[in-house]
Amino acid sequence: MAKVTAPLMSMDASGTLGKALVFAKWKGINYARRYVVPMNPNTENQERVRSYFAQAIAGWQAETPETKALWNAAVRGRPLTGLNYYLSRYVKYLLDHDGQAPAAPFLPPGQEQT
Repeated sequence: MAKVTAPLMSMDASGTLGKALVFAKWKGINYARRYVVPMNPNTENQERVRSYFAQAIAGWQAETPETKALWNAAVRGRPLTGLNYYLSRYVKYLLDHDGQAPAAPFLPPGQEQT
């Protein structure tokens, strides 16, 4: 991935150039990379993990604002959001427990159940 300044003789560029290059911005940094066709083999494991992510998103949407605030507080000073952390821990929980969802509320590590 190449970091670029003034790509394509402009101050900003995004999207594809033919099927050769992709221009984008990540955290405010312009970059260019080679165009690649995404692979989607739809394996059984891939479908299982996709369903776990869907369960995790539904879990987050069902959490109370207080629980979401605990997840947001758990990541202060780190470059991720409470949602990112929640999804990571929730999917790991599902993987470790054969898809069995955790009890609600699902709290960050170290938080006491009330």
